[in-house]
Amino acid sequence: MLSFAQQRLWFLDRLRPGRPDHNVPTGVRLRGRLDRGALVLALTEVVRRHEVLRGRVVVIDDSPYQVTEPVETFVPTMTDLAHLPAAQAQERAQELMAADAATPFDLAAAPMLRARLIRVADDDHLLLLVFHHIAFDGWSLSVLWQELSTAYRAAAAGRPVVLAELPIQYADFADWQRGCQSGAALRAQLAYWRDRLAGQSPPAFPTDRPRPALWSGRGDQVEIEVPAELADRTRALGRTHEVTPFMTLLAAFQVLIARYSGEHDVPVGTPISGRTRIEVEPLIGFFVNTLVLRPDLSGDPSFAEVLGRVRRCAVDAYAHQDVPFERLVEEVRPERDLGQHPLFTVMFQLDEPSALPAGLPGLEVSALRIPQTIVKFDVEVSMTDRGDHFTGVVRYAADLFAHDTMRQLAQDYRSVLDHLVSSPEQPISAWEPPLGRRVSRSGPAARPDAGPGEQSAAPSTETELLVLDIWAEVLGAAPESVHDDFFALGGHSLLASKVMSRLSRALDLELPVALLFYHPTV
Repeated sequence: MLSFAQQRLWFLDRLRPGRPDHNVPTGVRLRGRLDRGALVLALTEVVRRHEVLRGRVVVIDDSPYQVTEPVETFVPTMTDLAHLPAAQAQERAQELMAADAATPFDLAAAPMLRARLIRVADDDHLLLLVFHHIAFDGWSLSVLWQELSTAYRAAAAGRPVVLAELPIQYADFADWQRGCQSGAALRAQLAYWRDRLAGQSPPAFPTDRPRPALWSGRGDQVEIEVPAELADRTRALGRTHEVTPFMTLLAAFQVLIARYSGEHDVPVGTPISGRTRIEVEPLIGFFVNTLVLRPDLSGDPSFAEVLGRVRRCAVDAYAHQDVPFERLVEEVRPERDLGQHPLFTVMFQLDEPSALPAGLPGLEVSALRIPQTIVKFDVEVSMTDRGDHFTGVVRYAADLFAHDTMRQLAQDYRSVLDHLVSSPEQPISAWEPPLGRRVSRSGPAARPDAGPGEQSAAPSTETELLVLDIWAEVLGAAPESVHDDFFALGGHSLLASKVMSRLSRALDLELPVALLFYHPTV
């Protein structure tokens, strides 16, 4: 079986096939004398070791499973542009990398990694790797570069590549996760999240334009910089109130969006590694989980009080992190809307600088800048701790926001952080967004009704009878009316996929899963 996180990505791929929404591109520039044969050997060794990278998804009895293919399915692409003038070679290389990063994966075909090595000069190479998120996460990047570096050094020196065999594979984790998602401990964690997210209204972060009925993923970004002096004061205030830099930066961001929206309750998502067992630390795979942080900013508290509230909220969430986000969505059952992410639409995270290969003989290594043109959330703030200062990127949905709005948000974030850190005992209302900011409060586009209200509640055609029978089989209970909502009856993403798969076979039609979201009744 797939892990819960993998299953969600597989479902999203079926819901909207042929999209690059979950591509994870990364790459490095290698200047110096590169042994290309050694690099290919090192990459191949990493793929051999981590079965998840050469897996594909098959559907058996309407459920997804991962099958591992031989390492020979991984074939890097070699591109030589050294014959072109330098400027033209670089321009062509950028075009190739952008195209690779935007090319969708077929989850039914291995591997879950594409590699391209571009030679732009004798002593200048670009290595681009594009993973599907179903097999890779942020932690995996450090594992990848560490193993690649070790294997390259050995291969370049003519020595056998010897890396300690992995005691388990990602599939073992997926089996373990499935087996442990039951019992009193899980019920207690689910009860916590049900209580924490109860009564959550649709997110109120204001947008410039009405939300489209279907999420396009079209995105853009602006940059943030928190200079050393402000970063020092931010850290000092955090130490005084016993909160981490992440909590301090998040608290300031929560104040900002509360002031923008006029709401004191705007949930924010944040990723967490999900590697709660030491056995999985050396694995490449998709372990990351998502937590929903919903601190209460009501009552016009001081920033010092906000820090305490955010700390309690975050610590409680960390203590209940074992519930996969996918299970949480099934449990809470938010309103289904293909135009936005469930439970939250704003993401905030703080990371260390990305890892790079180290100790490659005769090579100078630097990170490639690969523009991100796809977004999964309305707004995603990714901060990086540089040691003496913070940098960040605000990625946003271009369908919802104007570039000037997000540029203003980045400026306002630095402004409100400076204000709050300087005056932590003042009420948060003491900082006001700039005059003249005007945004709409547009909600999701209305979906068409399933049918006229005067229709009979009983099935009246053979097709309706077929749909009702399939629903009853999948849900374990027959709907009482053709107007009953599939999701209100207990349906969720995996069951929706099963329903549409069986209905497609029965009718000999190719029916997209999204159809059930638009028309959730018989």
